[in-house]
Amino acid sequence: MTKPILWTSTRTSGSIVHQMAAASGLDLDIRFISLRKGEHRTPEFLAVNPKGEVAAIQVPDAGVTITEIPAMALWLAEAAPESGLLPKDPLGRAKGMEWLCWCHFRMANTFTIAFQAKRFTGGDEAAAAALKATAATRAREALEFAEAQLVKQASGTVLGTAQVTAPDIFLAALLAFGGFLGVATDDLTHLKALGAKVAAVPAIAAALAREQEIG
Repeated sequence: MTKPILWTSTRTSGSIVHQMAAASGLDLDIRFISLRKGEHRTPEFLAVNPKGEVAAIQVPDAGVTITEIPAMALWLAEAAPESGLLPKDPLGRAKGMEWLCWCHFRMANTFTIAFQAKRFTGGDEAAAAALKATAATRAREALEFAEAQLVKQASGTVLGTAQVTAPDIFLAALLAFGGFLGVATDDLTHLKALGAKVAAVPAIAAALAREQEIG
């Protein structure tokens, strides 16, 4: 039996899946590629994921590659049901998927645009600056929404669970991305507490430390 392979990269959304995989406890072959070096566009990687994106989970024994963060989170939760990445009950699992999809959509139409504004404006510096500012404002609004939902949860997690789930990991990453964009986050105390809770999970802390070593 061949280990599933997680293709990821540091300082990208691939880190989100790396953290989820670590929290799952599954024995995966973790392989880092460099986007700066264009390794996601090599024939070898495109054979794995024709989208040319990370993260991707390759399941060699099934001849399948899973992409998109919500789908990968679901697979990890199904493959490691005792991990708590998603609740086991149908309603709890549906709410978990709802949050994962919300995070995924906000990352694509807000945070990614802010980070890659120049690409979206064809290199126009002035237009890129305006687009980044607008996207950063929307990022702040998204984080404010998440903060308001967390206020309602005594547990400090978005699903009200005692332990960290996949949506918590994704939300913590969005908070970090907001910081990288220069979005004010000091007043988002519940989100910051969630981020600390996620980072304190031993397996996740180890995964983040490994990413720091790789750079």
